[in-house]
Amino acid sequence: MATGSIGKKLQSEITCFVCLEYFVQPVTLECGHNFCHACIVKHWGQISNQTICPQCRVSVPRLKFKPNGQLANVVQLIRQLSDQAKQMTRTSKTCQGHEPAILSFCKDDLVPFCIHCDGSQEHQTHDVISVAQAAEEYKDQFLRCIESLRKEKEVVMEHLSDTDKKSQGLFQLVEAEKKKVMDGFNHLRQRVLEQNTFWLAKVEEVKTEITLETNDQMAIISKELFVLDYIIQDMVEKCDQPVLEFLENVGSVLERYKKKKKFENPGVFPPKIKHEIWGLQDFSAFLPGAVKQFEKNTTLEPDPTQEKRLRLGEACQDP
Repeated sequence: MATGSIGKKLQSEITCFVCLEYFVQPVTLECGHNFCHACIVKHWGQISNQTICPQCRVSVPRLKFKPNGQLANVVQLIRQLSDQAKQMTRTSKTCQGHEPAILSFCKDDLVPFCIHCDGSQEHQTHDVISVAQAAEEYKDQFLRCIESLRKEKEVVMEHLSDTDKKSQGLFQLVEAEKKKVMDGFNHLRQRVLEQNTFWLAKVEEVKTEITLETNDQMAIISKELFVLDYIIQDMVEKCDQPVLEFLENVGSVLERYKKKKKFENPGVFPPKIKHEIWGLQDFSAFLPGAVKQFEKNTTLEPDPTQEKRLRLGEACQDP
């Protein structure tokens, strides 16, 4: 049993994956798999412009393979051994006790037997024919089976070709959608950058307006403080003078005090600045909702149009 298992493994190693027969002029692809030269060329011609290994489905360069002379020699040796084994089998099945042996074939038990041996009695009531007739009859059956299997193989190869074409079509659809997604995100990124630049510039603009308005008001307040300090200092110094000196020009000092206008607080910023700040507040309040809506739209499975569904359905439809 172990010998038979090894023989089957050895046979599978020298059998072409495409024609399922022993290699003829074997060539080796870059992926390491071997095929008949004619089989791989014919297979690639049936599939498409792209060249893939029929066994592992890995893309390989077109017509870039190496003849495997060593494997061809091994196949030739195994063919010779197989022929010798068949010859020995035929010899072992001839009758050793009768020379020459007269062999017949039992169609009921599907075995050859010698008509002179004792064992031939069990086939007397069976359907018996000559071995030559049996060989011809069963070879015809084998040939019909082989023809049927080869036709079935052609159908399978057509399915393989159709599957490859549909696969390429689906890949093309996916690549087209990939480009649309990338273009969409690039456009979205550009729009986000533009909006980011616009609103940050708006913030800086409002800050500049606040700074300018603050500087103007601070200048007015500083000027008022200067006037107040001057009058206060003048009156304090006047109070420290002797009586006669104090009373001299007292009227002019009081007159300056009376003529001084009441300070009006300029601390009310223009409504324009408040409106601009309100606009910034509205936009900042809008952003979280926009982000959530974007996350919702991009997380859920997209709903393609009926036309796109139809094209995708055609690509996936069985022939």
